[in-house]
Amino acid sequence: MIRLRREALARHAVAHLAAATALMLGPKLTLAQARPSDWASLSFQPHSALPTRPDTTVRLGSLPCPDCNPPKRFWAAAGEWMAVQVIPWAFTRFIRNGEWSRLSINSWLTNLKFSWQWDNNDFANNQFSHPYHGSAYFNAARTNGYNFWESAPWAFGGSLFWELFGEVWAPAPNDLANTTLGGITLGEMMFRFSSLVLDNRATGSNRVVREVAGTLINPVRGFNRLVRGEMSQISETPPDWRPTFIQGSMDVGYRRLSSSPSLGGPTASDQAFVQFSVLYGDPFTDLRKAPFSTFQASGTLASKSERSRTLQDLRVRGSLAAKQLGADSSNTLLALLMTYEYISNPVIDFGAQGFQGGIVTRTNSQKPLRLYGEAMVRANPIAAIRSDYFVTAEGRDYDYGVGLGGRAEGRAVWAQKGTLRVNGGYIWLPVVSGFSGNHHVFTFSADLRGYINQKVGVGVSYGRLWRRSRYTFKPDVDEDLSEFRAFGTINIPRWQ
Repeated sequence: MIRLRREALARHAVAHLAAATALMLGPKLTLAQARPSDWASLSFQPHSALPTRPDTTVRLGSLPCPDCNPPKRFWAAAGEWMAVQVIPWAFTRFIRNGEWSRLSINSWLTNLKFSWQWDNNDFANNQFSHPYHGSAYFNAARTNGYNFWESAPWAFGGSLFWELFGEVWAPAPNDLANTTLGGITLGEMMFRFSSLVLDNRATGSNRVVREVAGTLINPVRGFNRLVRGEMSQISETPPDWRPTFIQGSMDVGYRRLSSSPSLGGPTASDQAFVQFSVLYGDPFTDLRKAPFSTFQASGTLASKSERSRTLQDLRVRGSLAAKQLGADSSNTLLALLMTYEYISNPVIDFGAQGFQGGIVTRTNSQKPLRLYGEAMVRANPIAAIRSDYFVTAEGRDYDYGVGLGGRAEGRAVWAQKGTLRVNGGYIWLPVVSGFSGNHHVFTFSADLRGYINQKVGVGVSYGRLWRRSRYTFKPDVDEDLSEFRAFGTINIPRWQ
């Protein structure tokens, strides 16, 4: 698959969060507090519970609203879908002369004839670049009038086509899964973030900044708006471009990562970090609406070390469906969510795409102290974790498996004063490609935040991870990982 420049991709991924955080605010939005997640949970943790109220209804003026019910443009979507295939291939073939791009009829027939083989590219390429590429396939349809469910097959089709006809290497099942599932999750996040910063009524420099930011977040959509003349067209902004709630936050501070493996001595790493976090939509009431009407996204940049890159954390968790349990006034839901996780720091690599499902509950949101809880099972059709023994010449040093497990969380929120969160989880990852064996991962984390005012605060967090790797032909490895953070935090905008 394509080998994109990882540092540029890292900056671009966090730019999605930073641009959305800076430009997402509008006069019609209601805001509430949110919290970033903790890497040690190995799943994105929801932010602070929000007060509920009826959805805001946006009254359309006399302007036309072509984006309120856009037509399905099949041929435009198909052309862009194919361009997403051709552009990276042509760049590699004619500019970089990459070996994998030397396609022929024989290479196509070989890929169709012989069995699939697991790809051995490095962690960032398989767990980040492939899902990012899949988001472009998804948005070829999503930005041409197709809804979430209708766009999902385009991500699968784009990945399948690439594996069979886009490179000379044998098609890889991990690439197909990563590109499809990660592409859908990242793709819908990018679509909604770009909708958030766009304003069809805006003019002048405000319009220019919004259109540029929207294009950086979602390049396929930016291209469509440019060629259709929508970047300068004055029209109504669709109501569904604005969520019922929105909150961004930024943490800046110090963290210490340490590990104690049974093979080798202990290691430790001190880092400065910046984490952007955005909560889109009410994380309870919006669960029952269209997919990703509520989602959480987080990205962490940290100082480099020997075994880490600048982008060390990127996670998205979005709603798919939910059903109310009990009476109409019940504060308990049965929810299904879709997840993307990329964690790569000095002591652990973990990447997974998949689903979480279970019970979400809360107390009466009108009280000053609000409680929130959830109990979820998780399933990851594809998951990767750093291996103790498996390494290839191409740079792969991690095992692939199917992730199964669960997680539970409790959270207390004192309005405008602070939050306390405690959670734990377990993942069983039987290896299907790598060094034969099973990984068992147990996690615990706690996070405490206090606010000096409604915008600025301080916090500390502690996370613990226990990895128990049982190998078939090599000695077992037990590793304890921990992370401590101390930081200042800024709500964007003020906690209301």
